[in-house]
Amino acid sequence: MNSYYFILGISFLVILSYFFDIISKKIKVPSVLLLLGTGVFLNNLSKTFGFQLPDLQPTVNVLGLVGLLLIVLEAALDLKLTKDKKNLIIKAFTTALMILIGTSFAIAYLIFSMGLTHDFYTAYINALPLSVVSSAIVIPSVHFLDEEKKEFLIYESTFSDILGILAFDIALMIPNSQGHIFAKVGGGLILTLLVSLIAGYLLIFLFQKIRTKIKFFLFLSILTALFILGKIMHLSSLILILIFGLMLENFNIFFRGKFAVFFKQNRIEEVREQFKLITFETAFLIRTFFFVLFGMTIDIHGIFYENVMIIGTFILLLTFLVRYLNLKVFFRGKSLFPEVFMAPRGLITILLFYKIPEIYKIPYFSKEVISFVILGSAILMTLGLWFSKKKTSVEEFEIYENFDHGRHSEANPLWEELYENHEK
Repeated sequence: MNSYYFILGISFLVILSYFFDIISKKIKVPSVLLLLGTGVFLNNLSKTFGFQLPDLQPTVNVLGLVGLLLIVLEAALDLKLTKDKKNLIIKAFTTALMILIGTSFAIAYLIFSMGLTHDFYTAYINALPLSVVSSAIVIPSVHFLDEEKKEFLIYESTFSDILGILAFDIALMIPNSQGHIFAKVGGGLILTLLVSLIAGYLLIFLFQKIRTKIKFFLFLSILTALFILGKIMHLSSLILILIFGLMLENFNIFFRGKFAVFFKQNRIEEVREQFKLITFETAFLIRTFFFVLFGMTIDIHGIFYENVMIIGTFILLLTFLVRYLNLKVFFRGKSLFPEVFMAPRGLITILLFYKIPEIYKIPYFSKEVISFVILGSAILMTLGLWFSKKKTSVEEFEIYENFDHGRHSEANPLWEELYENHEK
């Protein structure tokens, strides 16, 4: 009978997450925030009825790793590489890098100056997880923004994930590098890029050849195996996933000249759409269970401890100050709204926090601080989304100006909204 209830509960969570996805688009609240709230509610409900929850951290870790893979793959499969986007990609990468560096050092200095640790290196190791923008929260939340802003935020959050994990791995190498840190990192990056390109070509070549119905989860399993092997070998495995997704979505760029002989465009297009569907559906499931389970591990009362609120508030202030200053440099004369608020912390922050070696853990820098920052940044992002409004384009406004409102105003109520949203 317990098995029945367990399966029933899983089914209800998936259904609930589906409705959260719909609701989030209507009320501009990230669905992740609703999932975390569900987890917190279930945790308190279990305590009310005296039910002892098992240790959920190992499950959260596993779901987080798989979710990270799928979220980056999902983002890569949604991005088109064209010449006109070259500047956008460079700008997103540079912005993500500068914000990561600035935020990590600012938070590390805060931890160090507050006396939480007397070792700046330890402070920096604890600051890095809090400096990574969560693509798991950003990507599903930018659907209604202008295309340029949407693509910039998708690229930036994806680069932030990759750079954040790479920076964390590099930081952990420093004590044992014996002064050869740049050689190790450079060699690792070159090796990762070579392996990623070779694996991408081989997988897509096999992808078009397999005719059986059972193939999509086979390739997801191969990608997962390569991802984990890369982690074991201390390579940036996310680069492999990102490159594979970009190659599959932009095969016209990667399969030209001699390579085109071995790849059939119509066959790749056929299986690509099905692969994208499977990837998006699976990412949805993993994201649902990860954030609900993490919500169940949050001690909601601990978040409101005075020390937690003080530290967490200062971290949020530094986070958005650094972000504002960087965006101001890269987007001179342009509106920074709502981009400045699109800096939620989430899946990567949680995973990296759990990976901090015991020797570098700070007693007063607890999981409650991490939870406070995650929830606080998500709420601030929600407020940014609420007060953002898509502007009417010049073309739309010209159509409005030349339209016969006397005859069609009642049948076209959106015209008034277009007029209000246009900035002269």
